[in-house]
Amino acid sequence: MEIAREMLKGYIDIIILALLSQEDLYGYELGKRVKQQTENKFELKEGTLYLAFKRLEKGELIASYWGSESVGGRRRYYKLLPAGRDHLRAKKREWQHLKDLVDMFLEGVELDDR
Repeated sequence: MEIAREMLKGYIDIIILALLSQEDLYGYELGKRVKQQTENKFELKEGTLYLAFKRLEKGELIASYWGSESVGGRRRYYKLLPAGRDHLRAKKREWQHLKDLVDMFLEGVELDDR
């Protein structure tokens, strides 16, 4: 099933914050994780990803820093800040509430394959 990309656009920040809640990541690695976790059903394009990083940094939800050059080139890593963790927690509750509301309408709905 193809994921409705337009629907996911509103959740890009949440996806990024969720991944950064596990560990600090650089852009390419974060994009790779999105593809892996969605089994290649969703991809964050580089432009979209870096615009989101910029927006999240400006909102003081994440911060960036330069990693060491010990393994290849120098990479800019992103980390979740306490305000970002609070924001993610609130958005997770909001998502669960929205999901519960939609499930109320979908419960018991049976559609044939016409």
